[in-house]
Amino acid sequence: MMKCLKESSAVHSFAKVPLSVATVAGLLGTLAAPAFADTAANTQVLQPVNVTGQNSTGRTPQNGYAGNFTSVGKGSQQQRDIPQSTTVITQEVLKDTGATSLKDALRTVSAITFNAGEGGRTGDILALRGFSATTDLFLDGVRDAGQYNRDTFNIERVDVLRGASSMLFGRGSTGGVINQVSKRAHLENERTVGLTVGTSDFYRVEADINQKLDDTSALRVNVMGQDAESFRSGATSDRWGVAPTVRFGINTPTEVELSYFYMKEKNVPDYGVPFNSFTREPLDVPVDRFYGLKNHDYEHTETHIATATIQHRFSPTASVKNTLRYAEYERDVWPTAPRISLGGASSISDKTTVNRSRPGRSGKDEVWSNQTDFSFRLFTGDIKHDVLAGLELGREKSNTLRWANVNGAVPPTTVGNPNNSDNITNATKVYSTDVNFTADTVSAYVQDMMSITPEWKVLLGARWDRFSGDYTTVNLANKTKEDTSRTDSMWNWRAGLIWQPDAQQSYYISYGTSFNPSGEAYALDPRGANTPPEKNRNYEIGAKWDLFEGDLLLRTAIFRTEKTNERNTDPLVTDVYLLSGARHTDGIELEAAGRITDKWKVFAGIALMNPKITKAAGSAKGTEGNAPANAPEYTANLWSTYEVGNGWKVGGGFNAVGRRFVNANNVNKMPSYVRWDAMVGYDAKTWDAQLNIYNVFDEKHYEGLYGGHALPGTERSAHVKVNFKF
Repeated sequence: MMKCLKESSAVHSFAKVPLSVATVAGLLGTLAAPAFADTAANTQVLQPVNVTGQNSTGRTPQNGYAGNFTSVGKGSQQQRDIPQSTTVITQEVLKDTGATSLKDALRTVSAITFNAGEGGRTGDILALRGFSATTDLFLDGVRDAGQYNRDTFNIERVDVLRGASSMLFGRGSTGGVINQVSKRAHLENERTVGLTVGTSDFYRVEADINQKLDDTSALRVNVMGQDAESFRSGATSDRWGVAPTVRFGINTPTEVELSYFYMKEKNVPDYGVPFNSFTREPLDVPVDRFYGLKNHDYEHTETHIATATIQHRFSPTASVKNTLRYAEYERDVWPTAPRISLGGASSISDKTTVNRSRPGRSGKDEVWSNQTDFSFRLFTGDIKHDVLAGLELGREKSNTLRWANVNGAVPPTTVGNPNNSDNITNATKVYSTDVNFTADTVSAYVQDMMSITPEWKVLLGARWDRFSGDYTTVNLANKTKEDTSRTDSMWNWRAGLIWQPDAQQSYYISYGTSFNPSGEAYALDPRGANTPPEKNRNYEIGAKWDLFEGDLLLRTAIFRTEKTNERNTDPLVTDVYLLSGARHTDGIELEAAGRITDKWKVFAGIALMNPKITKAAGSAKGTEGNAPANAPEYTANLWSTYEVGNGWKVGGGFNAVGRRFVNANNVNKMPSYVRWDAMVGYDAKTWDAQLNIYNVFDEKHYEGLYGGHALPGTERSAHVKVNFKF
């Protein structure tokens, strides 16, 4: 078992539980038998069962900002034992930065950038190391495929794993994955109610209630409600959610956890400002100028996620865990996308026309997923093997209904006088397509962490995936129907070499692969049905240091993440995409997280990247040598707090993003920016209060991008939150 750096977060033991060897053998089988090689042959009672990374209350200990433990590598591990770049955004970082959404949380992580809403997707749309990570969002290790804006009210921490990772997570994961870790019930009675009030009519209430039921069971309920206007004159963000979870058998060999997550949104979406056709940058207008139609635009989502997990630990080094999940995501979105209409003019003025495109769509996604993981330890001579083996089964169904516009005219507006209260007459939806997609997944994987000596470890892993999708498109205008399907089977690999000369140092070299099938985002056309998956790989050399007895974590990595056969479109080849493209991101990352002194904490990172399209074909040939979309040459973040005494704390930091292009042609671009935030807090034990100021210097900047529009970042704003603890 891995050891924590501090005795206070060391491995804790269960009470001894009579469990016959015969029963164990019947459940685990011969696969795990070597794990019991050190148990006396005549014993009838197993040794105490230990839970790595969990204390006596059933919580995973986290050391302030440091985030020593992560589950992004399957199972609870210390970051130093994962031969890839990792970041853990702990609960304390979420609280101090005032993060209320996943997007807020990810601003504190280097190499992550955001997209604006687009015609095909809504919700959280982002990139990692310059590669799309929109379909690489996970919740407690299970793919979270919904198109919605994720909230932090039920999130304990966020784990980020960089680099191709299909061996662990299946399809996708070119630049890495983002795993949200839910709040879990634990054996302490705690109750917190929080109230937040902010500028732009921001109001939010949260409640977190944990109740110990008996010595091994607990119930936890998290509730959230938010009613928020925006600094953009017309957009809104209203949502509410509830997330109960109950755990039985905490700190016993068999643990059962049942959880349910529900969240509903009712927003006026914001598609930002159009690009200036002459400067090729976002239109230079006041940041609050909203070109949508606040009386007609809407974004409604409803998310249900039900999960049942059972874990049985046969010994301190052998366990089986099964996670069954059903998720349902509903969406109904009708936004306004602004576009400049020059009409032959040679310049843009306040009188220039802005047309309003209204791409509407609704849909429902349903996901069944079952993951079974075996973990056990065995020895071959002096070599220790920590083995993970698993099976994943899934069915995903998606329906999307699109409408192109309305029977009545959508009123245009002007650059200088956008009337967002305009009304649409005869607003009847004109439906265009009805799309249905069904995909089945079967995956099997095995990974072996071999401890050759106390200082040297070798990691080897392999995974086989079968992804089969059926896609039906009905053209509602001409009543035609198109059926397509494709099945792909892929092997992916993971390998790493780790040298740990002592408890403070860890150095590694690693290699991993991933794949992107044509239907991974629930979309498949006739060309895609004839096109094999894209392939990706990641090379990385890195170092991790655990300093001050684990209070401060430092890491650095040099990497190359590359897509070796990207899809290109050739107008001369009508029945298949050309897998002739290639691009990569070379880079170096540095990160610090934790406590420098007893009162001074820091959470910081920088990623210097060189993203390039190295090969293209067909109509994309001219993009060779360009930067891919949404791939800046640098991102950097810093957040730091200092406890000044008598319950007071002050803090602040910045988020910096380099210039980005909106597509591979490198024409329209987003300028670089640096945004500074600050906070001051007071903790009186039974209550605490915190003031967060965002964009302290009121820097005009743009966070999200799409081909035709850019989404401004917040103007200077402030939130005050008061938590009551009882």
